[in-house]
Amino acid sequence: MKKKPGLFSLILLLIMAAIVPVNHAFGKEAGEITVTSKVVNVREGAGLSFPIVKKLEKGESYPIVKEEGDWFEIRMDSNETGWVANWLVERKSESSVTKKGSGQGQGIITGSSVRVRTGPGTTFQTVGSLTKGTAVDIIEKNQNWTKIKTADFEGWVASDYLEDESASGSAVKKDEDTKKEADTESVKTGVTLVDRLNVRSEPSKNSSTLGKLNKNTSVTVHRMENEWAEIDFQGGKGWIADSYIQMDEDQVKKAIDPAGDTARVTASSLHVRKDASLNAKVIGSVNKDETYTVLQTKGKMTQIQLSHSQKGWVVSWYLEKERVEEPKKKKMDIKGHKITIIHDGTILRSSASGNSGIVGQANEGETFSVSGMEGDWYSIKLKGGKKAYVAGWIVTLEGNSEQVQRQGVEKYLKDKTIVIDPGHGGRDSGTIGVGGTLEKNLTIRTAELLRDKLQAAGAKVILTRSGNTYVPLSSRVGTSHIHNADAFISLHYDSTMDQITSGITTYYYHDYQKGLASSLAHSFSSTMQVTNRGSRYGNYHVIRENKRVATLIELGYLSNPVEELTITSNEYQEGITSAIYNGLARYFK
Repeated sequence: MKKKPGLFSLILLLIMAAIVPVNHAFGKEAGEITVTSKVVNVREGAGLSFPIVKKLEKGESYPIVKEEGDWFEIRMDSNETGWVANWLVERKSESSVTKKGSGQGQGIITGSSVRVRTGPGTTFQTVGSLTKGTAVDIIEKNQNWTKIKTADFEGWVASDYLEDESASGSAVKKDEDTKKEADTESVKTGVTLVDRLNVRSEPSKNSSTLGKLNKNTSVTVHRMENEWAEIDFQGGKGWIADSYIQMDEDQVKKAIDPAGDTARVTASSLHVRKDASLNAKVIGSVNKDETYTVLQTKGKMTQIQLSHSQKGWVVSWYLEKERVEEPKKKKMDIKGHKITIIHDGTILRSSASGNSGIVGQANEGETFSVSGMEGDWYSIKLKGGKKAYVAGWIVTLEGNSEQVQRQGVEKYLKDKTIVIDPGHGGRDSGTIGVGGTLEKNLTIRTAELLRDKLQAAGAKVILTRSGNTYVPLSSRVGTSHIHNADAFISLHYDSTMDQITSGITTYYYHDYQKGLASSLAHSFSSTMQVTNRGSRYGNYHVIRENKRVATLIELGYLSNPVEELTITSNEYQEGITSAIYNGLARYFK
């Protein structure tokens, strides 16, 4: 009898162990998996007996929800979860997949004399140089270049010569905290307008129904996608049609008022309508972080200026006011200021002209006192009192004085509207390289590098997609039309049955598109050390249906294992985006 309490306790513990879920060591920080097999089945449960709900392709990556035996539960693009066998995928820890965003931080120059440029590329003007050990503030980064700021100037440096001091665990955590804070600020609240409103698993009428909401139910809205709003639902997320929500009026008023302001789009994709009604005809769409001038507001709708001749209406609560103040330029007396030479062998001339006589040379790091300025040339005093002139765009002026900008090819790109179309995305992976490279990942990588270069030249750049999202071909063309694009560039990577074919091909469909295709093909042949297959006719939707000057470029063959290694390198990505940049400038010249 005395043994019964002990036996009872043991049985109770066994029951508790069976019903209480085990806290896995990974929890929310389980990392992600990358598919290593050609095709991997996703199943409803952790076992081969469960039905297949989806198929994944080699190279795709997904976050891990939890682990059970030999199986991972993963979260897919549609926010659904499923199970994959661990022997068919590769696991990466959270620390290895966390990437620092484009936030601010600190860095140290590691090169002996690192040039600072006006834009992210060697084609941009040098505004100064920094010595090894110089501390800088990091403003933003892309894969090859970093925008920095010092007490004297602001510009871009090659990332290879910069050590990012904030690339530590604590800095990454700070970035994550900042992102969470930003996400919280973008959350909106509202109420439903109808009874039995369907909540769906994806932003589509064809997706599965998760449940229903009654009229006047309060909802928390996280983001908009086309005509759908993502909300909190039963401990997870769901989608409802945005026309059946009434947003908090205070948020609408706060979002954008008055007319004349510049507004930034906060939704990932937002429909533009013909009139101030959610039931009005959709005439296009605008994307996250694009800015527009506000014309007027009516209720919960705001009219924006899309282009010189086109206007449209969007819901107000997904616009954020931006006040743009023109910087006040101070006129300074530069006499007595110091200039520093930034190139070895800089020519010193007898007058303020590139055609005047040479009176001497100066090397990087030498300093001179300024006695005056004529146009873009500084007059300086040499040893012995002799007067000389040096071009303002190849020196730096001390302090916070404005540097002289040389008008290079960027003058042909300034104020041009350029739509960049990164091919594929989301459920459409495009072609898959011999080594597992996904075309959709490579096109967005190329697009973002090209965008940074064009924006630095003063162009207005719109991407048809951001991140790993699926965008229909008609919407891509619509983006070109609604923005009255001066040029539309669709980026792709090619594939064929053999593993020998290589090179870059530039396509046009209409005669009015030939000039752009030809200019880009010429730029590829003169700067890229790969086969240039020239410009030719191509029957592709995004150029066939495009009423603007448009081209589709196949930037290399992922089916060629040698070329795949080349085109995925940072050097190739830098070269190809510089070639497109110069080809566009040549076209607009």
